[in-house]
Amino acid sequence: MMLAVIRVEPGQQCSCRPTATTQWHRPRILVERFTALEIEAKFRVVNRGVFTGLRQLTTLGPFLLAHTSGTERQHNTYFDTADRRLTADRTTLRVRDLGSRRIATVKRSLSTQAGIHTRDEWEVDLDAGEHPADWPASAARDRALAALDGAAIFPLMTIRTRRQYSYAILADAQVAEISLDEGVIMAGERTLGFRELEVELLAHGVRADLDELIDHLQARFALIPESRGKKKRGMALLEQFAESLPVGSRLRPAVETAEQADLLTV
Repeated sequence: MMLAVIRVEPGQQCSCRPTATTQWHRPRILVERFTALEIEAKFRVVNRGVFTGLRQLTTLGPFLLAHTSGTERQHNTYFDTADRRLTADRTTLRVRDLGSRRIATVKRSLSTQAGIHTRDEWEVDLDAGEHPADWPASAARDRALAALDGAAIFPLMTIRTRRQYSYAILADAQVAEISLDEGVIMAGERTLGFRELEVELLAHGVRADLDELIDHLQARFALIPESRGKKKRGMALLEQFAESLPVGSRLRPAVETAEQADLLTV
């Protein structure tokens, strides 16, 4: 069977309507993304059948659904200083390795209500080292350097994720990105598996679109609002590990072992 392929370039809106045989290609973000307000909802998913059911839909309420082909494999490393100044400032510094591409992200948490997370976010593609001093000139680099104030960084935790993307379309505009995630958080020599669904509001959507989409998703599928982001769950693992150490022992950065990596072997 021949498949229709719709390609969407950054900043381009597609007026084509997806069908059950449509393959959707995720737009590649710009080399640098300036300050953006990230608004997303997170849900824990117990039954993997939720992912299968969602990927089979082409409509949900007033929304058209388009699904990307394939699975994105992410190797995410989170960094902080020895005194955890970034975490104390509700700031996250992450480097995401996609194999053919590395992306640095700086986020600052603003609020979390009923599983909906609001953050400031800056991103830039990397071509060198992981310390912000080695990043290309960008708003992300400036923000990270200001937060670090000259301090060194070390790996805090590693998160390996298998992700599939779907898009909600309303009036021919992409209003939300739906991410279906499975993976493992590795921190403090401890691991935690996860399966979750994220719904992120896109530039052509408004908050009412996000709320309506969430309502339809929750009415159709068994979704549990998740108030903690992946980093916060990793911090809980670090705290558990620290409590298990003898008094006076120093907490070591997360080290990924072959056994931990096997948790994501397909």
